[in-house]
Amino acid sequence: MNIPKVKRPSEEIVTRIQALKEKKGLIAAIEPDTGVYFLGKTLTEALKKAKEKYPDKIFYSIRIGYTFVHEHKGGLKKI
Repeated sequence: MNIPKVKRPSEEIVTRIQALKEKKGLIAAIEPDTGVYFLGKTLTEALKKAKEKYPDKIFYSIRIGYTFVHEHKGGLKKI
């Protein structure tokens, strides 16, 4: 299986998107080469919008106002 590498957008692009304080909590799917981004309440929503415009691209995702996109609050149960 060939898993493509995800390119990180420039720090300037990430900083510009993170500065959208009124959009805190939304997910941004970023096309790293152009800096174009698509917002959604969920990762699926943001990626759906992104794939409509750029069907063959791979996107980098961030949650505006946070250092992570997803948080795992559970644990692994040993069986």
